[in-house]
Amino acid sequence: MPRLTSTDWLARSSAAFPKAVALVCDDGRAVTYGELDELAGRSAAFLRRSFDLDPGDLVGLAVRPRLDMIVALWGIGRLGATPAVLAPVSPILTTAAGRSLATWGIEQVVTEVSTGEAVGSGPDVTRDVADLHTVVFTSGTHGRPRPVQLTHGNVASAIAASRARIGNDSTDRWLLALPLFHVGGLSVLWRSAAAGGTVVIHGGFDAARVAATLRRGEVTIASLVPTMLHRVLEVDPGPYRGLRAVLVGGAPASRGLLERARGAGLPVAATYGMTETCSQVATAVPDELGDEEGVVGLPLDGMDVSIVDGGGHPVPNGAEGEIVVAGPAVSPGYLGEPPREGPHRTGDLGRFDASGRLVVLGRKDDVIISGGENVHPAAVESVLEFHPVVRRAVVVGVPDDEWGELVTAVLVVAEEVGPIELGRWARERLARQGVPRRWVFVDELPMLAAGKVDREAVAALARAATGQV
Repeated sequence: MPRLTSTDWLARSSAAFPKAVALVCDDGRAVTYGELDELAGRSAAFLRRSFDLDPGDLVGLAVRPRLDMIVALWGIGRLGATPAVLAPVSPILTTAAGRSLATWGIEQVVTEVSTGEAVGSGPDVTRDVADLHTVVFTSGTHGRPRPVQLTHGNVASAIAASRARIGNDSTDRWLLALPLFHVGGLSVLWRSAAAGGTVVIHGGFDAARVAATLRRGEVTIASLVPTMLHRVLEVDPGPYRGLRAVLVGGAPASRGLLERARGAGLPVAATYGMTETCSQVATAVPDELGDEEGVVGLPLDGMDVSIVDGGGHPVPNGAEGEIVVAGPAVSPGYLGEPPREGPHRTGDLGRFDASGRLVVLGRKDDVIISGGENVHPAAVESVLEFHPVVRRAVVVGVPDDEWGELVTAVLVVAEEVGPIELGRWARERLARQGVPRRWVFVDELPMLAAGKVDREAVAALARAATGQV
């Protein structure tokens, strides 16, 4: 029998307004809540019959932004089983980034719902399945992907907190251009279903198509990572009208990028979060952004955010330290690892400003120590991206015998510009230690599947370009 849970917003919205449109598919087909609810029930029956799924089973789903895969996500939940969402084309399908899927208790991987094709099997491992909603792998920006356990309580708390901040309702149409194998894309589905709104699906990210969708007013809300926003503005610099919010998260968004977007009429909302917190931790709605680099707004309801020193002790108000997060939306831990104890230590550096807004300074691991001085790459990147011809900037440290690390800028530019001009621009706006000493120009930056910059690959590229392979 189907198992209805506190997070089965599809069933609730179907009962409340069955004829309202839940999804607009990539081919333009409109699917109502009543139709989607019926399809989810059929999917649950198909999956039970074809894969012998039972409540508590963990099944990998190689998920694409397609109707059948979205239906399968709801159907697996109806069975009381748990989907572990995977990228459709990724080493994780066969090796899970160097570890067997069986290590995490993933019984099998569904790659095609329509045919029932499945690969892989493995023994169960000890885990608490009573409240497990979804397993989502981290993006691997700073190491190998890790499988994050999200409970029904985590997801319900996160979606309620997000809705309280964003204010989305049944009249909203939310653009889904993010991949569904990361929490940002999944959250679009969950948030919209909880509010009874419509999700407009793009089968993959196409900057021109997204720009046209935004320009024509086909959606009221969009979720993008900074790289996507950059590319949209390159294709169509605006003006845009009629949107209520464009959430920009998944990676740091420079103030230069946010200013460009605001100038184009896009109501950008800088958001900070991660897989381990079921997406949003803090969000600065359009009127709260201000002019300071790294401002991501007040923490969401239920998010207990604090700043600690290296020993885990709270720092004075306004001081810098590591961001730690606790609350009902925070994951209990990773599959195959001991449960989390205490708050989640994010590995990000930040502080609170005088208004209580969270300011994110960047990753602890990304801090460059040059000549004994700490340099936050995000601050340097923002200054460089304000230059009229710089389109993207990533700042990394390259080992150096004299300085320890040399601040190195890897740039994508719209037209030819030299280090002398860029150095002058940077010196006028940055402290001495933050001015790049080396400059590397590339046609494009290496990216991860989730649309984020692959900083490790950029660092390797910078070392190679400066003769330090």
